[in-house]
Amino acid sequence: MSTQLRFSADRSVSEIDFLAGAVGAIIGLLVSYGSEHGFRNVAIVSGVLFIGLSLGVSVSGVMPGIRRKLRREPWYALAAFLLFGAVGTLV
Repeated sequence: MSTQLRFSADRSVSEIDFLAGAVGAIIGLLVSYGSEHGFRNVAIVSGVLFIGLSLGVSVSGVMPGIRRKLRREPWYALAAFLLFGAVGTLV
């Protein structure tokens, strides 16, 4: 039984959609923060790993629950990652 948030009559946002967006936003902020504060290599590896996990690249032993949720709704995660990464870099 999944809770649904309704934003319009056509499409509702589920908990998985929201979680994928929230994870993408947090990772985007952390990557932009790391990049701006001298951890550029760590930020690049983290960003590439997150994008790969979102698009379905398999890495054993890396948070299987979240990986499964990201694979169901990768576009929410990637859009939030890009948006919050850009905002974190500009601020």
